[in-house]
Amino acid sequence: MELKSESSLAEKISEGRLIEEYLSDLAYRRRLSLATVKAYKSDIMLFAEFIEVERKSSLSKCSRDDILAFMVESEKAGKSKSTRARSLSSLKGFYSFLKTKGRVTVSPVEGLKGSVRRGKLPNVLTKDEMKILLECCRHGDKYQCRNGMIIELMYATGMRVSEAVGLRLENLALEDGVIRVEHGKGGKGRLVVIPPSVVEGLRKYIDSVRALILDGENSRWVFPTGSGNPVSRVAVWQGLGRQGKKAGIEKKLHPHMLRHSCATHLLENGCDLLTVQELLGHSDISTTEIYTHILEERKRKVFKDAHPRS
Repeated sequence: MELKSESSLAEKISEGRLIEEYLSDLAYRRRLSLATVKAYKSDIMLFAEFIEVERKSSLSKCSRDDILAFMVESEKAGKSKSTRARSLSSLKGFYSFLKTKGRVTVSPVEGLKGSVRRGKLPNVLTKDEMKILLECCRHGDKYQCRNGMIIELMYATGMRVSEAVGLRLENLALEDGVIRVEHGKGGKGRLVVIPPSVVEGLRKYIDSVRALILDGENSRWVFPTGSGNPVSRVAVWQGLGRQGKKAGIEKKLHPHMLRHSCATHLLENGCDLLTVQELLGHSDISTTEIYTHILEERKRKVFKDAHPRS
């Protein structure tokens, strides 16, 4: 049996600590679920073993070719497209972390793409359209402001309209910046993180707008009607359509478009695929992959519209 040199052993211990530090960051700072953190760990450890045994290298010294070799071996081993895409996303997140720690200067995963399930692409709003829409949502009577807060929350968190209108006061943990979605699609619950600006908006809404709507009535719902019942999905849909026209947006708006826009804009800003999967509550990452295809289609359109030879 060949003994490892002291330097290689020290490097392996150091990289092991980095993996644990990264997983702790996912669990405690980014608040990903235990299942997602375990998925990240499984993918990274599998790659760490491959890079050491098959490529005689290490995590901090691996190259793009090593990543590609790993993906080829995964395909040969019969791994599904969604599993391979998840592995690649795990490695992207990990190497982004190594880059911030100064352990690598360039991520070997940068620019690599997983397999994308093609199909009909959902419509999304641009960032500029979303900015105008949200500004319009902050003005109007108490019911318009309530619907506007729902729209802002759905875009900020990727929540479904049924999840938003079904929120109860006890689902909110504003001091921690999270919301507990108890019954997502398929009856699965999850925690979603709320940006600080939206936390502040929710506090103001609850203290003023919601109190005006209830006018002394009691209600457990975050977004109630005057009688204390939860606002309907139809009312949110109709309110979104009116706000869209007011904002001068020509696209036909529907609540799920806010969820699509949230996911697309997160990926545009560098968020990794697994985090978006966790945020949206997708059971299969191949469902989340569609948003990477939206980005590619948008790039092609921009190129076609802007290039002088197009």
